[in-house]
Parts: sequence; structure tokens; C-alpha cells
Amino acid sequence: MAWSTGVWFLLILIQPVLSVFASFIDVPTARKNGSLVYYSPLLLSSALKHNKIQLHGGTLFDYYYTLSMHKSESRNKKAILYSYIEGMINMLDSFSKDQDDVKIEANAYFINPHTAERLGFKKVKTKNAQKIIMLLNYVPITISYTIAMGKLSFPNIFSLKSYESTMGELRKNRSKLFTMFERINK
Repeated sequence: MAWSTGVWFLLILIQPVLSVFASFIDVPTARKNGSLVYYSPLLLSSALKHNKIQLHGGTLFDYYYTLSMHKSESRNKKAILYSYIEGMINMLDSFSKDQDDVKIEANAYFINPHTAERLGFKKVKTKNAQKIIMLLNYVPITISYTIAMGKLSFPNIFSLKSYESTMGELRKNRSKLFTMFERINK
């Protein structure tokens, strides 16, 4: 009994450390084998599978190489939003109109639901599995968030929201994406 308790305790201690370094190995490997697709430096998705993709904001790997702790919070937030919108435009360009039924799923703890709806996403109930994944990845999420904010910051992952859309719905809002993209680029 003591042995198995010790193993569980060790796994609980090691998991946060492993989660920090995992993106520096997993992401390049997944990109190389095609299971992750980058649409911009901070927007990626799972590969198309069963007519569905899962959008992801940048990983710790991406934040580390893209953003700067020396820039202000507002400049980093602007860079993140710019990269997300650029990625959505590139994603739309990579799918043909006959793929407009492809389902898009996304989870975020910092995107305003009103903004998401303006772009064609609908807020849906967050799956418990997603909440657990966010909790298990709290350490790398906190480091990424700290880089984005330019100072030690702790994200509220309990405000996790889930969104769904289709390529067709996003395509209908392409002009809004371009308008936001141009406004941010000024």
C-alpha cells in the first residue's frame, strides 16, 4: 500500500514539470507528422478527423518563441489577437467551400463570448474532460499567461468557455475578420 501511495504522490509531483516541457517536444513532433496544423504563430488545430477540427491557442512553446516578457501587456494581447485572426483567415483559405460543413470546436478562458459570436461561434456547454485537461495543464497555461501579461499572472481557468462553429459560418463572417485584422494592424 505504501509503495503505490508513493508512486501516486511522485506522479502528482512530476506531472506539472512534464506538462511544462511536453509542448517543446510534442508540438514540433505533432506538426511534423501532420496531427497539428498551424494557421499562424499562435493558432493551430488538430488535423481534420471525422469532419471536425479542434482549434487551439498557442502552446507554451509558441508563446515562448513568439511573445516577449519585455513588451507591455497591451502589445502582447494585441499580438495574440492579431495572430488568432490571421490564423482564422488562413484557416478559411485552406478549406474549400465544399468543406463548409467541417465542424470547428474551440475552448478558451479569455475570449469574450460576444466577440466569439460576432465571428460565427456559438457558446456551448464545456465538457468535463476539457476542464480536467485545463486543470492538468495549469502550470504551462500560467507560464504562457505570464508571458502574455508581461508579469507573473494567474489565469482563471474555471472561466473556461467552449465554442463551436462550422467553416461555412466563419466564412460568412470573413469581412468582420478582415475588419478586425486591419484595425489591429494599425
